[in-house]
Amino acid sequence: MTYNVVDPLFSEELPEIPLANAPLARVLAQVRFPEIQSVQDKSFVAPFQERIRKLYPRTMTDTLNGFLVGSPHLVSTNIWRYLDADGWRVSLSDSFMSLETTKYTSRKDFTSRFLFLLQQLAETVGPTHTNRIGIRYVDQVLLDESESMSGMLRKEMIGVKDIFGKTHHMISELEGASKEGGVLVRWGHMPAMASHDPDIMIPIDKPSWFLDVDSYKIHESETVAFNPEEVADLTYSLATRAYTIFRWSVTDQFLDRYGRIAQ
Repeated sequence: MTYNVVDPLFSEELPEIPLANAPLARVLAQVRFPEIQSVQDKSFVAPFQERIRKLYPRTMTDTLNGFLVGSPHLVSTNIWRYLDADGWRVSLSDSFMSLETTKYTSRKDFTSRFLFLLQQLAETVGPTHTNRIGIRYVDQVLLDESESMSGMLRKEMIGVKDIFGKTHHMISELEGASKEGGVLVRWGHMPAMASHDPDIMIPIDKPSWFLDVDSYKIHESETVAFNPEEVADLTYSLATRAYTIFRWSVTDQFLDRYGRIAQ
């Protein structure tokens, strides 16, 4: 078998096996920081947009509405979006910045792009500390109505779907500590036009199996200064942990089906 990992949450890094047709639906990295209220002002974030607009020329604004805890007053929050033409999107709010893509190629490329954004954020918006750093990988495998994932996954990831036959959906979830911080892993089967999280995995017109790995580091009681290079380095390590969990989950048959590239 391809995997040789006893504990995928604390094991050492596995060599990467590139896949020509990897079933990645989306990859998203996010850094959270204490609220900077000025980010709600378009003129305040303009210098950040100016720094990145050659790479992300398209702009959008989303407005989230919600209520403050214990208050009847509605509060609106702007999220500034910056996009390119190839499936990459940057999002900036008063408490986070994220980078996401449907055109992922490698950890090195992704974290290099993220580092560039972190550096521009530091020099313009200027967050002083970080609360949470995370990266999320969502794989989605399209299935025929009666197709099984048996043989594609190690037995611990199969679940009971093949035992019970036709089911509407089946989702498993695991959250725990990892060597770098923590992970939230969700996986299972979804029917056509359904998703466990429509914001990150768009519903499709066929049944599917998915693996959603959120690898993160939370700073709750410590004061951690915002440092672009350190955030990018940690993001790479968190991405490596997510990949180790993916490799632990799948078999040679899965890798071959999606175009294992010999090294």
